[in-house]
Amino acid sequence: MNPQFIVDENLPFQVVKTLRVAGYKAVTVDEVAHLGMKNNELAKISIRLKMIIVTRDADFTHLSWSLMKKIKVIYVRLSGDPNSIAQKVLDNIKECPSILRYHSAAMLNHEACRPL
Repeated sequence: MNPQFIVDENLPFQVVKTLRVAGYKAVTVDEVAHLGMKNNELAKISIRLKMIIVTRDADFTHLSWSLMKKIKVIYVRLSGDPNSIAQKVLDNIKECPSILRYHSAAMLNHEACRPL
């Protein structure tokens, strides 16, 4: 089964579009909830939907222990033009689900996806 992603509002929409074109199920926060929601609320939704959160918000790696045991988060450390960010996410995201089998959070940068 392909991983499914909730792309946080702090990433450009090009990330969602690029993942969808590549065959991934990728949704925006406002497609599953509402914009501006608190991180712990989005974490609970991602657990219920069994989806991985893709975000630039490092606070997702510091949620309560009870949530951190259950969620899966890809922390994106990329900047620049939205199309470039989207392509780098696509290039490196395939490594992340195997990392998230053993870790709650992974960091995706211009080189790779690594455990946090």
